[in-house]
Amino acid sequence: MAHIPSDLPSTFKGLQFTSASQPPSVVDLPTPQPTAGSVILKVVSAQIVSYAKEVYRNGNPRSYNYPLPLVPGTNAICRVAAPAPDTPHLKPGMLVYTSGVIRPRDNTTALPLLQGIHMGNTPESEALMSEEWRNGTWAELVKVPAENVHVLNEDALIKKLGYEVEDLGYISTLAVPYGGLSDVGLRPGETVIVAPASGSFSSAAVFVALAMGASKVIAMARNTDKLKRVVETAGDRVVTVTMSGNVETDTKALLEHGQADVYFDISPQNVTNPTYIQAAIMALRPHGRMSIMGGVFGTVELPYIMIMFKNITIKGTFMYTREQADELIRLVETGMLPIGKRGGIEVTGKYALSQWEEALENAFSQAGPKRLACFVPGN
Repeated sequence: MAHIPSDLPSTFKGLQFTSASQPPSVVDLPTPQPTAGSVILKVVSAQIVSYAKEVYRNGNPRSYNYPLPLVPGTNAICRVAAPAPDTPHLKPGMLVYTSGVIRPRDNTTALPLLQGIHMGNTPESEALMSEEWRNGTWAELVKVPAENVHVLNEDALIKKLGYEVEDLGYISTLAVPYGGLSDVGLRPGETVIVAPASGSFSSAAVFVALAMGASKVIAMARNTDKLKRVVETAGDRVVTVTMSGNVETDTKALLEHGQADVYFDISPQNVTNPTYIQAAIMALRPHGRMSIMGGVFGTVELPYIMIMFKNITIKGTFMYTREQADELIRLVETGMLPIGKRGGIEVTGKYALSQWEEALENAFSQAGPKRLACFVPGN
């Protein structure tokens, strides 16, 4: 049996859920071992998704598939605690970002899982999360696949750009739209429609598109107050359009800013009759592209004949690849994609694991553009 490094404790604390209808508990868990292909990380700051209480509490109304008992948490900012022998580039103490997107190593066609939140619905993904990759980052320590660890330039991020460690948690929000915009080949000088643009991930798409070189971003939403928050530090390359709910009206409003090259959509799960999708497609120029990353379960109407005549490409993307995460991190490290106070990003709360109830409520009630809440397990 592998030996636990002497500088690791024999146990660590994690926030464990045994039911989506019962309160969780902070429990002592046995310290995992750094086996080949894995890394043990000390969690510094773990982001709390806005809908966490709809997944782990209130009976799991989103019906996410995960094993119990479970320590939730996907992405996090960590320090390397114990690398495995086959990860010589990782040294104890390194500041890293860990991604919760875990892909089967023995089947490249199998769908991934999200560590600590969703085990997917395939035999491969369920098997991975049932045992080896069950627990997530709402804990003092976490075991992750080595390929999910991204080394951060601490000197550039903390010393030169002046970010707090908790600010870096916004990387996990930015990485999602980067995956979609990268997949549709967004190029410098292009115009991008983001609709809706008032949510946590959708608003992040505005900032990512700017950092990737978009000459104009058209941000569209119903909530004008949230739209104002999106554009307050974005500069004059961002214009806003208020959704009316009417396809013709919204198409006309979008086209007042010219035809677009790319439409990015990350519609929420509970959206009904998303007429803005039709309007945004109608506002694309010939050979335009659409990125779909949302959670809509129902059927969506599309302007079929217009898609055909204009040679529109529609590309679905789930999360992001390792390479895309590295590219996004470089944009942040170079200052091309500002976060923290530079980017107007607000950390609405930092919580110890024992403050789980307040933490989940903060993440839910304060959700929106440029905001994040996190657990700081060491507190």
